[in-house]
Amino acid sequence: MKRSRAALPIFVLATALVSACGARAGADGGDGERIVILASASANEPRPSLPSGIESRLAEAARSTNATDGKNGKGSLAIVATADGDTTQTLPLTPRRANGAVEHGLQRENLVDANVRRVSEAVGGLAATRPGVDLLAGIDNAVRGVGPGTLVVLSSGLSTDGGFDLRRTGWQLEPAAPAAELKARGLLPKLGGWRFVMAGIGATAGPQAPLSLPVRERLVAYWREICHAAGAAECLFDEARLDSRPPNGTVPTPDVPVPGIVSVRGPDGTTKTTLSNDVLGFAGDSAALSPAAQGVLAELASRIAAKPSAGVVVRGFTADPPGSTGQRRAELSAARANAVAGALRAAGAGVRIDASGGGTAPGMTAMSGGVFDEGVAVKMRRVDITY
Repeated sequence: MKRSRAALPIFVLATALVSACGARAGADGGDGERIVILASASANEPRPSLPSGIESRLAEAARSTNATDGKNGKGSLAIVATADGDTTQTLPLTPRRANGAVEHGLQRENLVDANVRRVSEAVGGLAATRPGVDLLAGIDNAVRGVGPGTLVVLSSGLSTDGGFDLRRTGWQLEPAAPAAELKARGLLPKLGGWRFVMAGIGATAGPQAPLSLPVRERLVAYWREICHAAGAAECLFDEARLDSRPPNGTVPTPDVPVPGIVSVRGPDGTTKTTLSNDVLGFAGDSAALSPAAQGVLAELASRIAAKPSAGVVVRGFTADPPGSTGQRRAELSAARANAVAGALRAAGAGVRIDASGGGTAPGMTAMSGGVFDEGVAVKMRRVDITY
């Protein structure tokens, strides 16, 4: 089976069915097109939204000629659900008149647009009602006992419950290892013949730390291997940037640790995100950000822009290597803070940013007995962003 390794934003639709309030929609596959949209919608993810490619496919399904007249006539449907199984909605796509006849006249496109908009609004209102995200279980519930089709998964991919709990899995395993273990334990959904589409992978919110580029790439690789091990015909990842509005979900869900990034929410509602130099990629005496750092800062900028705030405070800190001076450390830490602030502004943070250097990280020194400790120095080189 040939594996898809590139991001493909355009998808061919196939009939897909899903559990709806405990009952299956017509299982004979002849009732028009079914588009299943499954969202994790946790408190650690932006509000669910549809990428433009999926909206286009909803419209194509709505225009399908595989429909008959009558209020109970066959037609295309969208089935929208949360991964925790607590919310499921079935929404018509085929444009119909009040008497149930399929609309082929002047109002057809207006009705198609209205039906797609209704699905988009339903997706935007989804919210998880249980702590933790067991994404494998949600996928399994959506496809169990149903013939192959297309399943759209809207999720950060950060599963924190069930067989694929990323807090236990971590980020050091070879991508195929978790998939092999899950398969050996019988914990994979049966995706034989299914077209699997994931959108929003790596998009985070709330107290969940954003993902660095290497971590996001590992997450995509994990899910690609899981998808293939589960027997899917295709495994596609839509790279379109989704809506960055704050989460709908309010039920606390566990955070997944991210190397080099710590995000903490204070009692006053502010969030402090600390980025290590490993993530920012500053070299030596340089204040030039690495290309990989831009992605993390763009993620933070979208969170900042979506949150009413009086402003953002950016503070840079350095280590104290031999031969450095207090003045130079202050200058370097300020230059790095300004580089981060500039990247946030360029990415659309859209608020006042107060950037300054704190020099040597307070209360710390990398010098011990006249010897420079690089392990301590790594922890000292950081930038704090409070918003």
